[in-house]
Amino acid sequence: MSEIKSSNNSGRKPGFRGRFFSGLVTAILVLAIGSSYAARGPNYTRLANLERVMPEADRFSEKEGEPPVIRAYKNDELIGYVYLTNDVPPLANGYSGPINVLIGLGLDGYIKGLRVVSYRESHRLNLGDFLAVPGFQEQFIGKHATDNFRVYYDVDGMARATITVKAMAKGIRHSIRRVAQTYLR
Repeated sequence: MSEIKSSNNSGRKPGFRGRFFSGLVTAILVLAIGSSYAARGPNYTRLANLERVMPEADRFSEKEGEPPVIRAYKNDELIGYVYLTNDVPPLANGYSGPINVLIGLGLDGYIKGLRVVSYRESHRLNLGDFLAVPGFQEQFIGKHATDNFRVYYDVDGMARATITVKAMAKGIRHSIRRVAQTYLR
């Protein structure tokens, strides 16, 4: 068998520069795409989610205002607002971080729809998704901005998830009052 020898006298393996620059370009692309995604973040306000929390609406505005809200319309008439609790500081942290809830608020001050869009829970993998239990999120629908949202009084609690449930209720209470005070007159 004949042996192919490199004329490269640098002591490096043949093709080192090519592999190095290829890896460098790949790393730069991954960082650029990743940082672009991180800057934008996930789109929790896509149309399907908006329709889920404000089902009567046939049209939605862009997010605007302070605190930021999305206006919901039916037949070109304003019927309410949709917002994310994480857009209304301060954030209420659960056991392992903030709980981000998308809320549809009617002009009458009542919650029309609600969906937990993100949260971290260290026990979630072992014990399951606490906040996805059927009926749990739905119990907030019909609550008014002036309600207390007290766990075990106004809202059902959940065994092994007390901190998370209390944080969610606190975040909803705080944000709904601020949005109602700003936009509902």
